[in-house]
Amino acid sequence: MKTRIISALAGLLLLGAVLWLFETAVLDIAVAALSVIAVYEMVNAVGLLKNKGLTGVCLMFGALFSTEYYRLFDSISGFAELFLGISLLVFVLADHKETKATDAAFAFFFTLIIPRAFSTILLFREYGRPISYFLVLMSLAVAWLNDTCAYFSGYFFGKRKLCPEISPKKTVEGAIGGVFGDVIVSCVLAFVFSLATGFSINWVSFVIFVPVGAVIAILGDLCASIIKRQLGIKDYGKIMPGHGGIMDRFDSWIFVAPVLYIWNLCFPFIG
Repeated sequence: MKTRIISALAGLLLLGAVLWLFETAVLDIAVAALSVIAVYEMVNAVGLLKNKGLTGVCLMFGALFSTEYYRLFDSISGFAELFLGISLLVFVLADHKETKATDAAFAFFFTLIIPRAFSTILLFREYGRPISYFLVLMSLAVAWLNDTCAYFSGYFFGKRKLCPEISPKKTVEGAIGGVFGDVIVSCVLAFVFSLATGFSINWVSFVIFVPVGAVIAILGDLCASIIKRQLGIKDYGKIMPGHGGIMDRFDSWIFVAPVLYIWNLCFPFIG
């Protein structure tokens, strides 16, 4: 527990430093780094690191797909994805005894979706301060508070298993407590933000989204868990002692952030 807390505090300090330099290239570098590490973890999880060419291509495109510059070239973006797919198939052909097509398809899928999800933070930045800060912090809060509140709710009140074959420690009571705790704490944070900045919060939109986002966070966590269980691994990585890898920490956020962005486009949180 001590290691987990220290690691979390170090991570929060690093996150704070990146957000302080939110409008600079530091954010772009941080997003690309997170994307590359996460893609590396997924390639490693399926046992493809031994194919160095395939791994290198996945990491290169993982960095590319996470940048806002890539999104500016809509006319060629589809070709880049096509080139990635063709490249991976060529590596399968060249090393067909060791590299399975199904594993390459796994790598292709996550090389696409993980960087795109992380690049959501760059879309948040386009709103400008302080709205961009609000969107980033709320996406993190909805994803991570749910996990924290669910842990304590499950610890004190958990009796019925939620998905025993996928995540044995999760309980129905923990999930319910996680959603309610998420709503309460997120609303408090939004209220403090409103007082500090003078911006008016669209409470109807926000209060409806938070429980939806909390459920999506649970779904993201369970999806990440089933992949680990099917691959026979405990964690995706070891970069964060006590937490695992980047994917272990951001699995829920990857689901929540894009949905929050789309929701805010349709039903803006700040008027």
